[in-house]
Amino acid sequence: MKTLRQILRPYLRPYRSTVLKILKVYGTLTAPYARLRLNTGVSPMSYLWGSDRGLPIHQYYLEQFLEENSGSICGHCLEFLDDSYTVRFGRGKVEKRDILHIDSTNPNATIVADLTKPNSIQDNLFDCIICTHVLHVIFELDKTVSELYRILKPGGVLLVGVPHISMFGKGFHELWRFTPEGLHNVLAQHFGRENVITKGYGNSLTAAGEIRGLVAYEFSKRELDYCDERFAVEVCGRAAKRQE
Repeated sequence: MKTLRQILRPYLRPYRSTVLKILKVYGTLTAPYARLRLNTGVSPMSYLWGSDRGLPIHQYYLEQFLEENSGSICGHCLEFLDDSYTVRFGRGKVEKRDILHIDSTNPNATIVADLTKPNSIQDNLFDCIICTHVLHVIFELDKTVSELYRILKPGGVLLVGVPHISMFGKGFHELWRFTPEGLHNVLAQHFGRENVITKGYGNSLTAAGEIRGLVAYEFSKRELDYCDERFAVEVCGRAAKRQE
């Protein structure tokens, strides 16, 4: 089951700058009411992580992470569901794009494969793999990370984003939540501890906002960018495959 943001993303991509301006204006207008709702009532303002109201807080952090690591998004890239992050953050450095999906229900997929089972993806194929909000819905984590390692070229980079403090979405088959240490250990089993860097994005205020259904533009940049990993909203990791 896709979120509203995932459904609309391909149609909104050409108008992204205009949409962002509208969302910022929307956030400015709704911020006082949203802050009031942060402290009152028992129901959140959104049951879709805020994607039906604007830019989700976890999305803000995920995009911040990808911007920080945009230099690694180059060559032959693989992404899950669609290639929007590859296009946006690759900035002309990408030579070839592939989209992976577990079955044939995604018309955008160029590769259909289940990474928890034997598949036909060749070894040492990709320079970069963008794997966002995927690992937390897979039960066989070790098999998946092993496959991601296998299909990366030596020196290739895996960029991962997973939730830490977030609503559990019924129907989305979510299984896990990750701390920075937990994600580091999962990736290090195959990539080696010295080749993995993880970071938690967010703080207690924005974590509360994520759970209550507020969106990024209902917080100031100072509030959003203050980092306290004890209350991370999004946990991200960069793992590089050893050079042979």
